[in-house]
Amino acid sequence: MGKLYLIRHGQTDSNTVRRFQGRINTGLNAVGIEQAQKLAEYFRDKPLQAIYCSPLKRAQSTAEALAAIKNLPVYSMEMLQEISFGGWEGLCYSEIAEKWPEEIKLFYENPELCLPPDGETFGKVQERAIKALRQILQEQGEDKDIAVVSHGGVIRTQICALLDIPLSNFWRLNIHNASTTCFSVWDGHFTAEVINDCHYL
Repeated sequence: MGKLYLIRHGQTDSNTVRRFQGRINTGLNAVGIEQAQKLAEYFRDKPLQAIYCSPLKRAQSTAEALAAIKNLPVYSMEMLQEISFGGWEGLCYSEIAEKWPEEIKLFYENPELCLPPDGETFGKVQERAIKALRQILQEQGEDKDIAVVSHGGVIRTQICALLDIPLSNFWRLNIHNASTTCFSVWDGHFTAEVINDCHYL
């Protein structure tokens, strides 16, 4: 039996003002860098055989802090990128609500039905995010302990899929910056050990 650690990147400046980042390649801020270091220290004495991450800088920097502690390479996967918010990227919630009031309402009330302008649905994100996990487990084996560093939206869709939670309940899951969600993996089955753990911060 192995463990799958789903880790969200550390804080960025956009996170502090509810700015929709999506595919914008934002880096960690000073708090985020400190969070990544605390996360890595938490894993110092935990078994870990592989680290995968989104190619976006905020996820890569978080994964690299962990890799330095564990002396492991980091494997980048395009399928782990955050949702594409299309025309909403770079805008704050208030700016989106002013221009797209019905769409942003749908985003929070029925997230599975929302398609940002020129963006991506959470259903599509979930499809590729679960495919990424399956590929990782195929490459490494279910008996390995593996860290997968990505984004809040990606991790929420993965949890929903692994626990058979409808995407309509997406926002009932809190996934904080630099948090760890852990699943035990055995014979193709997933059991949640902890969700949104960030006590080490």
